[in-house]
Amino acid sequence: MALLQTSKGRTYSFSHCVGTLFAWSAPTDMALGEKDTIYVASRSYDPGGPFGPPQRWTKWDLIDDTRIFDAGSPGTGDGEFLWPSSIALDAQGSVYVADEYLNRISVFTTEGQFVGKWGTAGEGPGQLAGPVGMRFHRDGNLYVSESGNHRVQKFSKDGKPLGQWGRYGGGPGELNMPYGLHIDDDGNIFVADWGNDRVQKLSPDGTFIMHFGHPGTGPGQLQRPTSVATDKDGDVYVADWGNNRVNIYAKDGEFIMSLYGDARELSKSGKAFIDANPDIAKARRRADTSVEWGFRRPSAVLVDGQNRLLVIESISGRIQFYQKEDGYSDPQFNL
Repeated sequence: MALLQTSKGRTYSFSHCVGTLFAWSAPTDMALGEKDTIYVASRSYDPGGPFGPPQRWTKWDLIDDTRIFDAGSPGTGDGEFLWPSSIALDAQGSVYVADEYLNRISVFTTEGQFVGKWGTAGEGPGQLAGPVGMRFHRDGNLYVSESGNHRVQKFSKDGKPLGQWGRYGGGPGELNMPYGLHIDDDGNIFVADWGNDRVQKLSPDGTFIMHFGHPGTGPGQLQRPTSVATDKDGDVYVADWGNNRVNIYAKDGEFIMSLYGDARELSKSGKAFIDANPDIAKARRRADTSVEWGFRRPSAVLVDGQNRLLVIESISGRIQFYQKEDGYSDPQFNL
């Protein structure tokens, strides 16, 4: 299947999806790992409920579309979570997971072994209030967005505070419950300014550069954005959570197009689950499954080394893949 969408010189082809609601329950963030693996942080809407493992992170095989293992469990002890919100890998492969409720960062090996944690609740330098976004800079330092303190902080890998910027407000450089963040190849920082319905671009030292989007439901507008990513061309992708879509902008802020989801076929893991449950398969034959195609609360976006866009959905519990085509041209039909 190849569903194409083209606008302003960009073409995106839907590829496939991986995962299911029964793989990840309310996934919040993802990070690419080694050898076609991905790490997903998830928290159940109904902790302890039936829809998959809550309050933990998962290492997943993207080729076979199967679980490798889960790590973490509900609770407040070492290696446990209440509201895992973001996940990131450092250059050595250690896994960092932010907990929005416990106001701390937990560290694991790539095999799921708990290594340590840092962070205390508060508003002072180095303290945390609702850490929800987290990415590593190429210099090895970790940037964390805090929804409760309306700021971004810079830390060393072991939690030493190195700087902070932002304050509550709607002006340039001000933030209102910032959510996910992204660092591009030039070291610039993109923040999903959730409460202000926009994305802000900041320099490495926190100086305001520009913003993308305005509140609303129209083309290029945003409603509670949760995540940002950029590709090798500088185009910007925003998970427009409230509008159930992904908005795409040029690096100068020009709106290009929106993607709404195209998962017309189940993933491998989804098909395996249906095949193992005949009653569900019968019910699906009577149902209108077209409602499953579109994004349902996209919570995170990223772009891999092949210029593929990955979109994870908090309700559907899956990742949809889109390929950005290089040098695409329309076929000639006037032969």
